[in-house]
Amino acid sequence: MSNPHLPVLWLSGPTGVGKSSVGWEVFAQLSRSGVKAAFVDADQISLCHPLPEGVTHRVRARNLAAMWPHFRQEGMRCLVLAGFVDTSEEVREYTTLLPEAAFTLCRLRVDSAELKERFLGRGWRPDLVAEAVAEADALDRSDYADVCVDTGGFAVPEAARLVRERAGGWPGALPAPTFPGDLRRHPPAAQLDAAPTPVLWLRGATAVGKSTVGYEIFSQVYRTGVRAAYVDVKQISALGPVSDVENRRLKARNLAAVWAGYRAVGAQCLVVSGEADSDDTVQDYADSLPGTALTVCRLDAGPATLAERVARRARGGGPSIPGDGLKGLGPDALKRVADRAVREAEALDRAGASDLRIDTDDRSVQEVAADVRARAGNWPNLSP
Repeated sequence: MSNPHLPVLWLSGPTGVGKSSVGWEVFAQLSRSGVKAAFVDADQISLCHPLPEGVTHRVRARNLAAMWPHFRQEGMRCLVLAGFVDTSEEVREYTTLLPEAAFTLCRLRVDSAELKERFLGRGWRPDLVAEAVAEADALDRSDYADVCVDTGGFAVPEAARLVRERAGGWPGALPAPTFPGDLRRHPPAAQLDAAPTPVLWLRGATAVGKSTVGYEIFSQVYRTGVRAAYVDVKQISALGPVSDVENRRLKARNLAAVWAGYRAVGAQCLVVSGEADSDDTVQDYADSLPGTALTVCRLDAGPATLAERVARRARGGGPSIPGDGLKGLGPDALKRVADRAVREAEALDRAGASDLRIDTDDRSVQEVAADVRARAGNWPNLSP
């Protein structure tokens, strides 16, 4: 019997229009209602640079298809995808690899003035705002989408509800959940040489700066000409509601799948940002990456620094990450999160099993990244 087609809502549109924010909200609304939904930000599964011109969609489509059976195995009933696309040919790169998915393409738009405001409000690369407006104008002349939704003037929750309504009450009637029993892990890419591939794993307490430092190290490495890859394990495992065991299993399988995709396009090293998991859990992830040499680095910060970083995240500071649970929290909730972060740091101190421990108090992201690389033996110590 053929597998039932599972609904995929693909949110596209110009940079800054709110694809990830609205997509995450659709995912969150469904999860809160008890529907086991998944969310993928396409940007998060194509972080491998530098790459040749024109292969980004190929990498994203391949990695999405490699993650799909793992989401299915954990009971996924629908998926929300956020990612830029602007031609039917690019869309087919994804749909061809996922014949059991029923895609609904939804293009988000706002007028130029609001797009500029949203783009600048992100505080990232204001020099690209004119490019984003030109991109939006070109998309208004495109015809690849099934539906176009103007979200101008709407807050994110209202925009998400409007999108679902305009997309025919998405996801509509869902097929019965299935839990395929014999799904195999995506096979790892063949080693390009005999030497193990360097993998740097950054761990630490909540808000210590794992993703920020990890992305900075990734950026430093690829700017030297070394083809590097980056994965934030939280960003490849958005499925809810799930148990902690299901979530850890999904992270490990999807990490292996995405890394295989990056290796297939010649990635020479990998930076991973992980949560404050146990040493056994980190080893489980390492076991899913055969042919690699893992260096585990624990980032540390004192209680005052952790509390300040938690508060900064709540104000919207730091990288814009879909589903950041700290954004917008009130004082009491922030106090609880900061106290929890301190307990996490103390537990990691007691475990003491990381290869490196780096203090981040009163240091810039660039300083911490440089220190991590130096103390890890000039990581990854490769030539372009």
